[in-house]
Amino acid sequence: MEKYHVLEMIGEGSFGRVYKGRKKYSAQVVALKFIPKMGRLEKELRNLQREIEIMQGLRHPNIVHMLDSFETDKEVVVVTDYAEGELFQILEDDGKLPEDQNFLQGLLTKDPRQRLSWPDLLHHPFIAGRVTIITEPAGSDLNTPFTSRLPPELQVLKDEQAHQLAPKGNHSRILHQAYKRMAEEAKQKKQQNTGPALEQEDKTNKMTPSTASKLELRATSEKSSLLAGISASEMKSSCAERRAGEAPPAPWGKDHLHPKGRIELKATDEDCTLDLRRRSSERESLMMEKRITLDCEQACLELGPEVASQQSTDTGDLEDGEEELDSDSEWQRLLEAMEPVPVQLKAPLTLLCNPDFCQRIQSQFRETGEQLLKGILEGATHILPALRVLSSLLSSCGDSVPVYSFCREAGLPGLPLSLLRHSQGSSTIQQQSWCGTFLRDLVAVIQAYFACTFNLERSQTGDSLQVFQEAADLFLDLLGKLLVQRDDSEHTLQRDSLMCFVVLCEAMDGNSQAISKAFYSNLLTTQRAVLDGLLCGLSAPWFPFHTPPGVPHTNQLLQEQNEDLPGAVSCALAAICTAPVGLPSCWGAKEQVSRHLANELTEDCSQLRLSLISGLRHPLLCLHLLKVLYSCCRVSEHLCRLLGQEPLALESLLMLVQGKVKVVDWEESTEVALYLLSLLVFWLQDLPSRMEKLGGEVATLFTHSHIVSLVSAAACLLGQLGQQGVAFDLQPREWIAAATHALSAPAEVRLTPPGSCGFYDGLFILLLHLLTQPGKAGLIRDVASSEMWTILWRRFSMALKPPDKVSAQEEDLSLASPPSPKPDWTLISPQGMATLLSLAMATFTQEPQLCLSHLSQHGSILMSTLKYLLSSRFLYHLSQAPHGSEFLPVVALSVCQLFCFPFSLDVDADRLVGILADLRDAEVAALLLQVCCHHLPLSQVELPISLLTRLALMDPISLNQFVSTVAASPKTIISFLSVALLSDQPLLTSDLLALLAHTARVLSPSHLFFIQELLAGSDESYRPLRILLGHSENSVRARTYGLLGHLLQHSMALRGALQSQTGLLKLLLLGLGDKDPAVRHSASFAVGNAAYQAGPLGPALAAAVPNMTQLLGDAQAGIRRNAASALGNLGLEGLEEELLQCQVPQRLLEMACGDPQPNVKEAALIALRSLQKEPCIHQVLVSLGASEKLALLAVGNQLLTQSSSKPASARHCRKLIRLLKPAHST
Repeated sequence: MEKYHVLEMIGEGSFGRVYKGRKKYSAQVVALKFIPKMGRLEKELRNLQREIEIMQGLRHPNIVHMLDSFETDKEVVVVTDYAEGELFQILEDDGKLPEDQNFLQGLLTKDPRQRLSWPDLLHHPFIAGRVTIITEPAGSDLNTPFTSRLPPELQVLKDEQAHQLAPKGNHSRILHQAYKRMAEEAKQKKQQNTGPALEQEDKTNKMTPSTASKLELRATSEKSSLLAGISASEMKSSCAERRAGEAPPAPWGKDHLHPKGRIELKATDEDCTLDLRRRSSERESLMMEKRITLDCEQACLELGPEVASQQSTDTGDLEDGEEELDSDSEWQRLLEAMEPVPVQLKAPLTLLCNPDFCQRIQSQFRETGEQLLKGILEGATHILPALRVLSSLLSSCGDSVPVYSFCREAGLPGLPLSLLRHSQGSSTIQQQSWCGTFLRDLVAVIQAYFACTFNLERSQTGDSLQVFQEAADLFLDLLGKLLVQRDDSEHTLQRDSLMCFVVLCEAMDGNSQAISKAFYSNLLTTQRAVLDGLLCGLSAPWFPFHTPPGVPHTNQLLQEQNEDLPGAVSCALAAICTAPVGLPSCWGAKEQVSRHLANELTEDCSQLRLSLISGLRHPLLCLHLLKVLYSCCRVSEHLCRLLGQEPLALESLLMLVQGKVKVVDWEESTEVALYLLSLLVFWLQDLPSRMEKLGGEVATLFTHSHIVSLVSAAACLLGQLGQQGVAFDLQPREWIAAATHALSAPAEVRLTPPGSCGFYDGLFILLLHLLTQPGKAGLIRDVASSEMWTILWRRFSMALKPPDKVSAQEEDLSLASPPSPKPDWTLISPQGMATLLSLAMATFTQEPQLCLSHLSQHGSILMSTLKYLLSSRFLYHLSQAPHGSEFLPVVALSVCQLFCFPFSLDVDADRLVGILADLRDAEVAALLLQVCCHHLPLSQVELPISLLTRLALMDPISLNQFVSTVAASPKTIISFLSVALLSDQPLLTSDLLALLAHTARVLSPSHLFFIQELLAGSDESYRPLRILLGHSENSVRARTYGLLGHLLQHSMALRGALQSQTGLLKLLLLGLGDKDPAVRHSASFAVGNAAYQAGPLGPALAAAVPNMTQLLGDAQAGIRRNAASALGNLGLEGLEEELLQCQVPQRLLEMACGDPQPNVKEAALIALRSLQKEPCIHQVLVSLGASEKLALLAVGNQLLTQSSSKPASARHCRKLIRLLKPAHST
């Protein structure tokens, strides 16, 4: 529910409730249908899932669009478009439907003369030609070939749903008339059916209708009747709703209806009775249709003074303190009104909120216990109906708050546990014929309590969690005795006790790690008797296992009688060791239990192992025993090797895969068998010959099965077989189609794959194996351009659950609290993510242009997914996932490699601009810096820093993102950069220096504070700068001098450090004589900037003049240009003598007139213009005939202008000539 807000309930039906909702962070209004899982068979839930899959594929303007579906612990939730309005209202307001919908209008018309009916509807244009007519004669009970008469209880439910979904109030006259007509038709049917129905009932009950009415009236009017008060209270509520302006009530109320029986309030001119109908075990019961046809006010008056007085109090007269127990018939009515409960009814909630009912339950428990202690055994029989009502009541209401309050006030589960313990210790009670029923009903109440949602830590209410844990400990104490309790031959008590234990395990799995660990640890220590009892039960001789060859067969009748208990034992063992999907908090504790079982199974001549293997072909036990073996093999390599040596085990598993074993749930059993075989293949070094032939059969299952979970499990096994060198034939067309289906259909995750893998991991491993085989270049092209490739990335993105866009600066760099939502690790594990990215790398390496097409497409699923993989939110979750910290560097570096593709290929400018824009919009530069600081070891940050440097050099906005990220967390990032600068990775250090130099060159001085801190060090001794200036790598020294050159343009602090820090200036000047040209180039640039407005530093720079003069003759033009500029700056700092001693004016004049590089000439002329300001140098230049030489240069420049553009040095040449003229000349 993390994606939606629930606003209000808008409808209710036999499948669940429908609420109006809104998608978070948007204005989209949706409809949320909550379908309870409780009480539904696995087959029903699978059918529901398939129906959802079908609905998701339907697209039609007249069909409500299904948007989403997901599951909670207790419910399946379906999300659709919110379709406002009612069809009846449309018909009334608009008069008719559009022409293309008139067939629907004909079916819904209330006037029977105009309504389309059989067989006329066959001639309607909408139907004609689309229906096959069956000419075979129909049975006498079939009026039409399409429909049959509904049973009474379903007809009532249908009409009740129509009432609930109809608009309230006087919104539609059609509905009001429809209800009136329904009531009239019901009254006519009642008059027609009353005689035969009563005659049939008379035969069954041996009483006349009038006698039955009197007895029921007496039961209704009794002052002590709990039911009368509850029913009257609901009637009063209905009347109040009617007075408030709601539509007239339906002909019968849903609150008194259930498939097996109903409690119904009848108000007629003759009497008001409480009617009960039951379903017979031999035939379907006859339920008389009774309706409320009078106004509520009149009905309340006709209830009689006793019931009317109960209405005024809403709760009946139980508060008067009568000691008389409710009759068994009244409890039975409550029971049949509560069980089973297909929808959330008002009756359970009414009972839960009734303090008198709660008090009566508690008093019955206490009175029964006191009577049993006194030897009055009849007391136990009085509580049996109440126990059944309780178990059904706790199972019916999904609201944990009133259920918990009721349990607390009623003394649950303490009182039933106390009764259970006392009954176990009493031989007298155990000799009674009703003992087994009594104990089973107690267990049923305890099981219903364990299934309540308030026992889960995430929905804890009050001290419910502590009470739950104490109750679990008490039940475990009793469970060992329950398993050996004397019971009927069918062992129903033991079976029910074990199923209660299974429910308890499920509740523990949903709790926190501490709670589940304590529970499962107790099974290995203080409650070891329970585990030993289960293992002994698994080895019992009467277990209906498949009999190995040579062993006498067990009596078939005995097998059929005893299948319930073996099923419960195997189910209980599976419950304590199977890791539930999506609940990792209990995995560690369950692994300890699995290790214990694995040790038992690996003992020499283990009878337990033989029993498990023998049961793999049993139709009922196969699935649970497979789960036990699979859980144990996940934690025991030794057991895997032993099973690989068991021919019967391998043969049974292979037969399961081939479909040769008839089991109850073949799909899930085959899935577990495939995963178990994957484990065996992984651990077995030498595969048995039978398993080497398995590839073809599994490949067929992979390409032909429509069940997604089987396709995924088969892919997992094929991937393992491929890594072991087992050959299997898969045609590209078939396996691409199978992979596309598996990725596009909803995932049915029922079991945790081997090695904590995700649901799709095996498929990714198989795809990587198939695409990386030699000679598959053409296949890679087909896959990368297929629909499967896009679907694969969409499925990956769905599993990641990326949130709405959040600025990188808003990411919590401290990571003190976990962000949300978490990726769905049950679908794709960290290992699976790494495999998928490896698959992408292999694909794009072969087809790099495909990578460019995906990355250059604005808003592509690939680009958005890769960007999210670098976010701190995702990387935090990845670090917390099982084995996530191991694969985090692989994932981050793979993403960086994919982002580097555009910069390593010949890409046209427009496409590169688009890619840079996407990376800039996603703030990838900031994300890369955060990844390096928080998630990667220093040895693995080289590639991300290189990519960050490339982005910053090419895009100013990315550079600003880098600086802003530093400013947002200066302490952390400066610490990282300091360590990275001084690392033993020259490429990393060089890239960082280039990034810092570009920052200093482009941005304003206010953004350069952190660079100064990096070079100065924490103690401001400038140790980092000294180390970098003396680095052994030429590239590091060169970029360090370059960084200094940019910083010296603005930083007065650095100028002061060159003057005050001993030896620092010497290191700066030492670069002028370096052997590497790049170092000399950067050093001359740095010294020249240091000389510009050097101030107090000027005299200290005199030592640079000889080396700088020497650089005027360097072979590199850039070095000569920097040297000339630096000498021009030094002349302004009072160093004329040093310059004249080194003949700098002469050298610069020669360079200005004769250097072949125009930019060098220009730098020399600019330097001469600066130096001639000093009189002594001016005089030297005049004596050297500089004016005449420069005049010749000017003439040459004029000649150049006729054939090409005028050089930039011409202007400086003319100005210098004017400056060198004598003062008297004009």
